[in-house]
Amino acid sequence: MGLLSDIKDRLFKRRLKENTQPSRSLGGGETVHPSTAKELTVLFLADAAEDRKTVDKWRDANAQNGRKIKVVGYFEHEVGEASFDFTVVSTKDLNWFGVPQGEEVSRYQTEKTELLIRLGPTKHKHLDYLAAIKPASLKVGPYSDEDQHPYQLQYDARDSPKIKDQLSRIAQIFSFTNAH
Repeated sequence: MGLLSDIKDRLFKRRLKENTQPSRSLGGGETVHPSTAKELTVLFLADAAEDRKTVDKWRDANAQNGRKIKVVGYFEHEVGEASFDFTVVSTKDLNWFGVPQGEEVSRYQTEKTELLIRLGPTKHKHLDYLAAIKPASLKVGPYSDEDQHPYQLQYDARDSPKIKDQLSRIAQIFSFTNAH
């Protein structure tokens, strides 16, 4: 079992390296800030109903004229025919070595976004993969001491597993910038 697991991990890491998208510049010296971004993507672990409600409230509170907020929830189980008001990626969308793929993942990967915010556990290979393959001007995610992470801006999520707390930490970080 260990050999197959090692092979899967190597294939997963190879695919991650091949598909990682670099950050893209807005041009004109513009900066990315949650209050000014026109296209935002929120990526989160959607298994808990409380977390889904928190993200939904945040999206409603931050919706403005002309602003597009795309929400993508990853489920660590199949959701069947359940209906959600966000893009769903689940274990049924993983190939045999664990890489998210399929129609929803392809659509997600091609949609434009200025700011990607990844919420949830500090280490989660599927969420980190989805963050890595998404082209964005700025990617915000939980702090990781690993060399390979897709985030230009990291927040400390080690002692704040609740998404509400993570959103507060991200807001606090951006409150120190002058990009309003």
